[in-house]
Amino acid sequence: MQIGELAKELGVSTKTLRHYERIGLLPPAERRENGYRMFPPNAVARARQIVALRTLDLPLAAISDLLREEDSEVRKSLLAMLDEKRRAMALDIAILQGKLDELDMRFLNLLRTPNDRPESCICALLNEECTCKKNLDEA
Repeated sequence: MQIGELAKELGVSTKTLRHYERIGLLPPAERRENGYRMFPPNAVARARQIVALRTLDLPLAAISDLLREEDSEVRKSLLAMLDEKRRAMALDIAILQGKLDELDMRFLNLLRTPNDRPESCICALLNEECTCKKNLDEA
């Protein structure tokens, strides 16, 4: 398969495929008399694997390590990588959920600020007892 056809099928650029070839992820393509790169079926299958693994946000170094594994170890290694990625993502989600909950609470507190308070009053956002009205009364 020619590089342009493969790139189109995989939804990547020819530059990306050349990069994968240059860093050793893809075996070198055969060159035709016209200079075009022709990827044999095993290289096409490898390119599909690489692109699929990249969609999982695996770094190229990890993909390289994975592709060098013994065939009997590939699935086990990939499962370990994905499990680690899932755990990290779950932690990120929990942290973001906590931040969203905090933001929601402060937003609602500010939204519920009584109308008799000055427009500059953000005490509810700060989770503080309001002193703005008292300061205005004293002025």
